[in-house]
Amino acid sequence: MIKADDIEYGIKYRVIKILKGKFILFPVSIEEGETIGFDFQAGTEKISLLSSSDDLKKRYVMENVYFLEELKEIYEFAEDELNEDNKDFLSEYFYNDYKEKIIYVETDSLGDIAEKLEIDLDFMKEKEEDITFMYNKDIPSVILNEDALNAILQCNNIKEIKVLMEKYKRLVLKFEELREQQITKIKIKNKKIEEIETIREVESFFSNEKDNKVIISDQETSTISYEGLRKAIKERVFGHDEQIDIFAQKLYMNYTAREDEGTESILLIGPTGTGKTETINAACSYLDIPSISVNASNIVPQGIKGTSIEDIIISIYERAGRDIYKAQRGLIFLDEFDKLNESELDIKTVIKNILLTFTAGGIFPINDEYYDFTYNSLMTNKVFAGVFDKITSQNRNVGFITSQEPKVHGYDVRKKIVEKNYFTLEELSRISTILTFDELDRETKKRILLESKLSELNKKRARYKRQFGIDLIIDDSFVEAILDSVPTSETGMRSVNNMLKKIIDEAERGILENECSEYKKLVLTKKTVQNSNNFDLS
Repeated sequence: MIKADDIEYGIKYRVIKILKGKFILFPVSIEEGETIGFDFQAGTEKISLLSSSDDLKKRYVMENVYFLEELKEIYEFAEDELNEDNKDFLSEYFYNDYKEKIIYVETDSLGDIAEKLEIDLDFMKEKEEDITFMYNKDIPSVILNEDALNAILQCNNIKEIKVLMEKYKRLVLKFEELREQQITKIKIKNKKIEEIETIREVESFFSNEKDNKVIISDQETSTISYEGLRKAIKERVFGHDEQIDIFAQKLYMNYTAREDEGTESILLIGPTGTGKTETINAACSYLDIPSISVNASNIVPQGIKGTSIEDIIISIYERAGRDIYKAQRGLIFLDEFDKLNESELDIKTVIKNILLTFTAGGIFPINDEYYDFTYNSLMTNKVFAGVFDKITSQNRNVGFITSQEPKVHGYDVRKKIVEKNYFTLEELSRISTILTFDELDRETKKRILLESKLSELNKKRARYKRQFGIDLIIDDSFVEAILDSVPTSETGMRSVNNMLKKIIDEAERGILENECSEYKKLVLTKKTVQNSNNFDLS
C-alpha cells in the first residue's frame, strides 16, 4: 500500500528511434505511482526510468518524476489552494505543461547517453495569440485577444479551462510583482514581448515562465556577422588590423557556438592606451551582449574582503537583466591580468585555481539572501589583458601570436610569459589565443584623432554642433601640435586625449559664457595649442 506522502507523478514517454543512436521520446500520459529502484510502479504496470541507453530499447520510459509536494513547490501552490479533493487538478496542470514537449536523446559510440534535450513543440507552432498585461484602475489585469479566447473555448472540459485560467492568473500575479519596477503594461504576441511601457528589465522575469517563454533579442542574430564585428571594432580602434581580425574571428565563433562546442579564451598584451579596452567595448556593443570589466589583481577568494568570482558573476547576471542565459553568454574582461602574479603567494595560488576552473568552464552556485541561481562559465567569453612589461619592455615590436602560430617575428610570447614567471605553462594552456597590441606610432594617433568614432576631437565636434549649432574647425597644424605637446614617454592615446581636452577647455568655456550668442564656428589652430586662449569663436 503506497502512503499518500510517497505518491509520485511522472510523464510516460513513447520511445521512437529515428536514426542510429538518435531517439525521440514522445509524451503519452501522466502516471501516478512510486519509484522502486530504476523502475516506476504505476498500478500493475512497471515502467523503466530513463537511466541508460538500454532503456531506449523499451517501448516506454518514465521521465520528469516528482512527488506531489515537489509539484506544489514548483508551481507555487499554497496548502490552502490544493487538497486531497483536487490534487488531480495539479497533476493535470503538470501534464499540460509537458504534453507538447518531446525529448531528443542521442547516444555515443559506446552506447552511453551523450545528449538529452527538451524541445517545446508548442513554442515552435505559429500562433497569433495576444496577451496583454496591464493595470486597469490600479488593478493588475490580463487581456486576451480572440485567438487566445478561442483556445480556451476549444478546451474539452472544465478541468482544461481551469488549467489555462490558472496559468493566466499566476502570470497576472507575477506582473503585479513588477509594480516596484514601474512596469505599467506588457504586450506579448506569439510568446514574444512586443511592447513594454517604461522599461524592458521584465523580459528576463517572464522568460523564466514555462508557459510564456520569451525570445529576447534587440538585434536579430541574422544581422550579426564576422565582417560586421570586425568593421565595428576598426571604426573605433586603429593600428592593430591583424590583431582585430583574429580577435573578431575568435569572438564571433564564440558568439555562434553551441554548448557542446564551447568557447575560446583570449589574452591581450600591450601598453596602456593602445586600444585593448576599446576593442572589448566595441565588440560587446556590436554583439549586444552583457559585459563587465574587472581588475584581476583585486580578485580574492570568497569570504575575504575584495572582489570574488561570485561577485563578478552576480554583476554580469544583473547586467543581463537577471537572465541567466544572457549572463552565461556575456563577456567578462579581466584587466591587469599580469598583476595577479604580484599577490601574496597563498592568495595567488587559490585565485589562479579558481580562474583556471572559470576559464575551462565551471559550475558556480550563487546562493545567499538575495540570489539563488547556478552559473555555468562554459559559454562565457573570457578575455584577459595586461601590460606584461617584463616582456614588452624588451621588445616593442612583439606583433601577435595565436595557438596556431606559436612564433611571430621570431618572438615566442607564450614562452616568455612562462620564463618571466607570470604564469606556468599549465595555467597559460587554458588561454588558446594571445594577441599583442603594439605601441601606437604618430601616424596612427593622428588617424585616431581625425577618424575614430572614439576620438575625443570628433566627440567634441558632434557635441558642439548638437548643443550649440557651432561647427568645430581645425587644420592639420592643430593636430600635429597636439601630438608634439605630448611627452614621448607617454605612448598611449589616453595622454593625447587628455591634452586635447585641456587645450580645448578654454574655448569651450567661451562658448558657455556666451551661450545666447549666435556663434557659427570655433576655429582651432597650432596657436591654440601654444596658448589655449588663442582661438576664433565667431
